[in-house]
Amino acid sequence: MKLEWLEDIVAIFESDSLNEAAKRRHLTQPAFSRRVRSIEDYLGVDLMDRTRKPARPTGMLIDQEDRLRRLSSDLKSLVVDLRKADRQISSRIVMASQHAITTSLLPQLIASRLGKLGYTLRLHSANRSECWAMLITKEADLVLTYKSMTELAQPPEEYMEQLLISTEDLVPVGTAHLRSEIEDGHLPLVAYPSDVFLGKLIETEVNPHIPDHIATEVRVETALTVAAMQIAANGVGIAWVPSSMLDTLSAPRTLVSYSDILPTPRIATTATRLIGQKSKAEERIWAELAPDVPVSAPQL
Repeated sequence: MKLEWLEDIVAIFESDSLNEAAKRRHLTQPAFSRRVRSIEDYLGVDLMDRTRKPARPTGMLIDQEDRLRRLSSDLKSLVVDLRKADRQISSRIVMASQHAITTSLLPQLIASRLGKLGYTLRLHSANRSECWAMLITKEADLVLTYKSMTELAQPPEEYMEQLLISTEDLVPVGTAHLRSEIEDGHLPLVAYPSDVFLGKLIETEVNPHIPDHIATEVRVETALTVAAMQIAANGVGIAWVPSSMLDTLSAPRTLVSYSDILPTPRIATTATRLIGQKSKAEERIWAELAPDVPVSAPQL
């Protein structure tokens, strides 16, 4: 049985609902519910009494609570000890980052700073909630994630420490022929799902500021920022893309910026790690991340 499954079950014990347990695990409620279903399918038993609202653990699961908590704690300690010993021997650092950061900022960070230190970097590319889950379960030593400027103004959790690496614009881009369409009151979109970071950011910091006379139409939805950029470059609609991606991946020549007529929020790239004793390799990597990384404006 997977450690993450045991930790999911412990989160259920410590929460009043699946939604609260999902937040503890840094997952959306639908994603966490799918995880619980996977555990039930694997075991062949129901863990949740779904006849109740909100759903609660079955009596059978509650009877095994102490045993499951011990298993989770023991297995977690074993995994941490094994990984710590392995990393100390091999000087390997495990880093998780959001997909868009992996394809834009991270390569230049490795080339200009991290690669020269002589340590082995193991990279995981994932969505933001998965990055946080890997950090909490100590599958990653540190994570690189985007934050909105509102989130950045809030202090990190007391068991975490954070570095600001850079800030940049989330730029609305599309082909030139769309300008007349937008001026006529129609905005075709290449959108992000509402359960990923950029999708939530668009909902809170872009949509409320689109002029009332403009009607929006979602033509394509994708969680992949690179795909959104390429689809926009083919004239399908407007996509909001981090400026670093437009610059480092050499944005297609067909793309133009619509920041003059559409909302353009700023986002921050941050590094986060758990507080505690660190290896020499971890401290060196963290120190190299500390200075700001300049992000040039996209050439559109």
